[in-house]
Amino acid sequence: MFPDLGTQYEFIKTLGSGGTAKVHLALDKHSGFLVAIKTLFKDHLKDKETLEKFKSEANIYLMLDHPNIVSLKDFIIKKDSIHLVQEYVDGQTLEEYIQEVTGPIPSEVSIDIIKDIISAISHAHNKNIPLPGYNGILHLDLKPSNVMISKSRSVKIIDYGISQGNDQNRGLQKMGTPMYMAPEQLNISKRLDIRTDIYALGVLLHEMVTGSKPYSVSNKTTKEEIGDLVTNSPLLRTEKLYPGVDRRFQQIIDKATNKNPDNRHQSCQQLFAAIEELEV
Repeated sequence: MFPDLGTQYEFIKTLGSGGTAKVHLALDKHSGFLVAIKTLFKDHLKDKETLEKFKSEANIYLMLDHPNIVSLKDFIIKKDSIHLVQEYVDGQTLEEYIQEVTGPIPSEVSIDIIKDIISAISHAHNKNIPLPGYNGILHLDLKPSNVMISKSRSVKIIDYGISQGNDQNRGLQKMGTPMYMAPEQLNISKRLDIRTDIYALGVLLHEMVTGSKPYSVSNKTTKEEIGDLVTNSPLLRTEKLYPGVDRRFQQIIDKATNKNPDNRHQSCQQLFAAIEELEV
């Protein structure tokens, strides 16, 4: 059901829902633009941790001013509901783009897309916002379904819902999508930092250039089994998944997704520079 937000927003359709919120497409009749309205499920309004995360997400979007990060248009708190009004991206997710349009994405296009993603994540990593521990922002849920590709092929990062500050202590739950989580993200006792997002960027690049997941799994594969693969097994070789892949990607992917954070690229700038070398 579309929330009661007065006359400003006109419901068009429901875009989808996740574990904590539902997203609707609406027309902002004041601006004339389409917007995506993310509404926290009422069951979570009494969950202090989830509610604070939702409010933090609003602050993060408000402070992140980058062309490749979806922008916040409004933040609405009512007595019995809370809503993020965001820029609407007319396009499809990177996951849909790979599955329905390209399969393995050509090298030149992959380079353009991953550079835009890295640029956005780097901006967040280096942004201080007035929240405790937020000396830089970690996304922590980078995956193809959280990257939007517009019809003009511009890139937008979405869903900072489980993000945390670089200096913030992590919660007591393992949050994220196992296939794209770094080994330390799967271990609740380990500290997370920018290299955790670097790992996910490497997995994203792997999937873009191969058109396939980094591990061989089925619908019956459990989260625990995927976690074991992430912790103990190397990603599948790009050339075996797609013989036409530019072999130079493999070295970059191997470094970005090293099981030991100390052996990865230590910043988005380092990863960006490695990608740029492919253009020479």
